[in-house]
Amino acid sequence: MFEFLFVMGAVFAFYGYSVMKNPRVWGEQGREEIHEENWNGYVVRNGQFCMYSGFFIVALAALDVIFNFPSWLFILILLGGIGALFYPLAHWMHEKEGKWWPWPKHKKKK
Repeated sequence: MFEFLFVMGAVFAFYGYSVMKNPRVWGEQGREEIHEENWNGYVVRNGQFCMYSGFFIVALAALDVIFNFPSWLFILILLGGIGALFYPLAHWMHEKEGKWWPWPKHKKKK
């Protein structure tokens, strides 16, 4: 388990750092839903989220080696940490875009 978490955390951290330094790494995902003047800030926030998530996963991997956590506690910490890391991006989106969810809502056709 340690090897998987460590590698995935390192990949997330590297990808997030790359996106923060060069927003073009992110690509065009969701670009039509974000105002042009907010696009680079949005991408940088997503990069920070990926980078911090990666660091968090690596820390969990280290704790998994040190302690023998029960599965329910491990999942609880993981979900709580990811939720705490996602909050600043959601707050920023609400502040800049007026909505919490950056992806389009599909309207049902009747």
